[in-house]
Amino acid sequence: MRHSRRPPAFLLGVTLLTACVARRPQVAGSVPDLDRFLAAHRLSRGEEFRADEIGRTATASYHVVQVVRGEEPHRYLTHDSTLVVLRSRGVLVIGNERFAVRAGDAAVIPRTTPHAFVNDGRSATITMAVFSPPLDGPDRAPAFDSPGIDR
Repeated sequence: MRHSRRPPAFLLGVTLLTACVARRPQVAGSVPDLDRFLAAHRLSRGEEFRADEIGRTATASYHVVQVVRGEEPHRYLTHDSTLVVLRSRGVLVIGNERFAVRAGDAAVIPRTTPHAFVNDGRSATITMAVFSPPLDGPDRAPAFDSPGIDR
């Protein structure tokens, strides 16, 4: 019986390619199976945006957010937010800056800072949003509706 032996360069190439394959970000702990969570929390027909709380502590609340197309510029009056893109990609506008974001990217948005997200992927963008303090009620306001907020 004859065994073929792969050259070391081939094995090194396969190892390097395997290491470069993009791994889907996951939400450990609260949502161990993101696919199952999304299947159970589907967007309704015509729904463009959905946020589901997945956990909370004394200092923060955690949400899985699905965005189909995008959202209007807005701000949170009393909450800081952190976004982590889990799936797809888009453009995040924070104040006057635009950031191309994709799975694995994160952003910190201080309270009262105007921001918006536009999905430019083929499917809904999935993010994890963290609000501090915990989000207990409506706090979202249009981005440019008060003095001191520049357009």
